[in-house]
Amino acid sequence: MNRPILLSLVAGVAFAVALPFAAAAQVNPFALQCPEYSPEMPVVFGGYPDIHDVAERLDHLRKFYTGKVLRFRLAGALTLQETAIGIRADQQAEWRAYTRAALALVPDAATVRALAGAPDEDPAGPEAFGRIESLADVLSAYGEKGEALKTAIENLRGKLTQEQLEAARFPRISLR
Repeated sequence: MNRPILLSLVAGVAFAVALPFAAAAQVNPFALQCPEYSPEMPVVFGGYPDIHDVAERLDHLRKFYTGKVLRFRLAGALTLQETAIGIRADQQAEWRAYTRAALALVPDAATVRALAGAPDEDPAGPEAFGRIESLADVLSAYGEKGEALKTAIENLRGKLTQEQLEAARFPRISLR
């Protein structure tokens, strides 16, 4: 038997043995910050979530949400997309404008707290239309950010080759 083939087989077996351990070693970032966090949301009759659990999740958002994890995940996905598309040096300016505009859409902590409400808020709820008004404020700011993203996409599309545009396609997911 050839030596490289033997090494490949040994490496493959070692990888197959180590894979379950690597999967088990993944850490839930919420578990580090808040040990009582439960990813399962209890449901009551009719399939609707328990309102007390929703309140706990809102408290968790108020205390621990920063947007960093979402930004890192989106940045990682954009880096993979950049590599898959094959962005060249002459296309970097448009690509960076696109990534900045996409990352700007990740909500910051103040936005999430404005939508979730304050923990000491009146249990009857905010003043009439208060929550919807804060949502309208957030959406108007995101409208401007969305326009910036659209412009960045149009500029990037103009710089990419036909092969790069084809590589950038996301497949449509069928739910049938």
